Amino acid sequence: MAIPKEDLYVGRVLGFGEIPEHNPIENIRSFAAEEDNITFGRALMAGTDGEKQVKIFASATGKFKGVAGYSTEASDLDNSQYDDHDAVAVIDQGVVNVYTEEVIAMGDGVHIRHTASGSKVAGSFCKTAVPGETALLSGAEWRSAGASGTAVKLYLDPPFTITADV
Repeated sequence: MAIPKEDLYVGRVLGFGEIPEHNPIENIRSFAAEEDNITFGRALMAGTDGEKQVKIFASATGKFKGVAGYSTEASDLDNSQYDDHDAVAVIDQGVVNVYTEEVIAMGDGVHIRHTASGSKVAGSFCKTAVPGETALLSGAEWRSAGASGTAVKLYLDPPFTITADV
C-alpha cells in the first residue's frame, strides 16, 4: 500500500510538536510533566523519576527522552505548553516538528540547547555547537530545512546518545 502524499489531508502549516509524516515506526509515550512551561516541539529529558516524569532538556548529561508533542489535553494550550503534572505526549521515534533557534539545512548536525543564553532557551534545537551550552544528539537527523524560530522536521531513530559540546 502506498503512503499518501504528505500534504494530501492537511491544508494548514503544522506547528511545533505535530507529526508531519506518518511513519510505521512512529512512537509516542506518555509521561508526567515534572515542571511548568514544557513547550511543544522542545527536547525533553528524564525527570526525577525517569520512568514516569519528563522535563525540558537542561543538562549536558541528561537522558534524552524525546520531543514534547502537541496535545489538546495540555493545561496551557493557549501558550502551547504543558504545566506541572500534565500528561505529556513524548515522541521518541519517527518524524516530529521541532523548534529551531537558527537556520537549519538538511545534513546539519542536531544539537540540543541545555543552557539558556540571551533569547535562546533550554530545550531548543540547533545546528551550531556552543561549548557549555549545547550537546550533540546522535540518533536524530533533519528531514527539512527551515528558518530560525520555525517548525523543522526532525527524524528520531533510537538509541540516542548525548555528547556535550566542549
